[in-house]
Amino acid sequence: MKYIEEKGAIYCIRVKSRLTFYIHNYGELAGYTKDVAPKEKEEQYFEKVIIVRHNFATKMAVSKLEGHKEAIYVLTNGNVEEGIKNYSYRFGSIESIFKNQKSNGFRLESTKMKKAQSFKTMFGLMCVAMLWLTILGAEYTAKEGKDRNYIKIKFYKKKDKSKRILSLFNTGLIYFNLCFNSYGIPKLRCDFILYEV
Repeated sequence: MKYIEEKGAIYCIRVKSRLTFYIHNYGELAGYTKDVAPKEKEEQYFEKVIIVRHNFATKMAVSKLEGHKEAIYVLTNGNVEEGIKNYSYRFGSIESIFKNQKSNGFRLESTKMKKAQSFKTMFGLMCVAMLWLTILGAEYTAKEGKDRNYIKIKFYKKKDKSKRILSLFNTGLIYFNLCFNSYGIPKLRCDFILYEV
């Protein structure tokens, strides 16, 4: 958090561990996240929080959604009232990318590499491949043509074609595998229009 703050950026980090901190105007007691009782359906904001171990000042937002067992504790150096909302943005983009890198696509967690440089090289190539496969998926879904006649990929719900059941990455990955493992059907393209999706 110190490093991010020094770079002039805003962080929103969820705290799950038993982090000891002081919260001003909350009894002035050192405690853990679990010691802050969350209010059902109501977010709580703490403007002055000190992480004891590092003597680091930050802010904290606490939220417990209806039906969820656990509360969410988010530390931020930005507007504390937007901390939970800003943290939630990770689920629409970052988490899906992590999923594509791991179990949903490249199985990054299964690599046996021990050298950092080798891993960095592979990771860089994987990022390029993710972009290429996403573009392949966008190309396939945006165009009606002979590719769609040869290869049928169901990427939307039958009754509602506006609702996707496959991401552009997954559509591109399936398309790549079908083309790569076949003869006589479309060649994989490398010249693309990047569609606005």
